[in-house]
Amino acid sequence: MTRTWTWMAAGLLLWCAAAHAQETGYTLRETEVKAKPFLDAENVGKLPEKAQVTVVSRQGGWTQIRADNKLEGWIRLLSMRLGSPDPQKKPTAVATAIGFGKQRPGGGPTVTTGVRGFSEEDLKAAKPNPEEVKKMETFTIPPAGAAQFAAAGGLNAQTVSYVDADGKFVKVKK
Repeated sequence: MTRTWTWMAAGLLLWCAAAHAQETGYTLRETEVKAKPFLDAENVGKLPEKAQVTVVSRQGGWTQIRADNKLEGWIRLLSMRLGSPDPQKKPTAVATAIGFGKQRPGGGPTVTTGVRGFSEEDLKAAKPNPEEVKKMETFTIPPAGAAQFAAAGGLNAQTVSYVDADGKFVKVKK
């Protein structure tokens, strides 16, 4: 009976460690830190490339972080990577035992973004729908009407290069 309690206590200890373990990472480039998770939020500081950060929470494409210099705020999810910028630094034995710090073969942690509303089966079963493509093409504006459309909406017309129906890139000269 004592062994059972010992194993249960060890399991509880590992579970508590996992619950309280904080993920750490580093910035991939010089990054502005925002007061809130919005592009137009107030800047509260700036972090240099490879700055060590601790993940506090996540919200959509934003990560709330705390940096070594006590700077706290929000950065874009894709501006950071979990783990260490030093490839020689390995996770601790406890972290490995509870699943933190595992890496994919041949490299560091992988960042994944998902598609809401679609299951993996939905994506595998997806097929082209020519009727919907034709419907989408009805929303286009011929080049002659683009300037008028933009002006009516208070926009400035701009010439943009595009990919034609044959899949070739067409560079438009101004």
